[in-house]
Amino acid sequence: MPRPVHERLRELETDVRDLPVAPAAAVRARGRTRGRRQMAAAVAATAVVAVTAGVAFLRPQGGTAPTAGTGHTLNCVVTLPDSFAEVHVRVLDGGAPAGLVDTAVSELRARDVTVLTGTINQEPEGPAALRYGPATIGAASLLRAVVTGDVTMTFDPELRGETVDLTLGPSFERLATTTEINQNLVELGRPSAPPQCAGG
Repeated sequence: MPRPVHERLRELETDVRDLPVAPAAAVRARGRTRGRRQMAAAVAATAVVAVTAGVAFLRPQGGTAPTAGTGHTLNCVVTLPDSFAEVHVRVLDGGAPAGLVDTAVSELRARDVTVLTGTINQEPEGPAALRYGPATIGAASLLRAVVTGDVTMTFDPELRGETVDLTLGPSFERLATTTEINQNLVELGRPSAPPQCAGG
């Protein structure tokens, strides 16, 4: 059964009487300190917004930047493709062991990659080499995760189109499994723009 109201009020009065009250000067000092902290936080937030706006305004916009020594701009694409179907690769035989180029081509096509083939005279320094242009930075990064071992990455600002050149050398062994591709993508991180691109 609930207690009567007058008993609860008497108990509350006793509790309030025993409550220690800070001196007025201490309360005012605490209020001034809180006010200074709030003012400092507001000033800092305003400064951050102003600096961010200034940097955003002064920074070049878009994904283009002039190439070294030329007057035209590069339209660099650094985002990873949504799927392998968006990747176009020219697989070049740079002295790979017999049958491995055909196996690699078959595996890439099985992943829905558009594959062209060809031969070259120059062997890559490692198991494989990727040569890519401004429009294929993301695709080259995805292909880098597909190839096992050391891969020489070469950005060619003059290489136009949507095709990445993949050269398989004498020490090439195999392409990565799906699990290895995912691990490689995590390890490699997001693709970065070369210096010739805006923000690179």
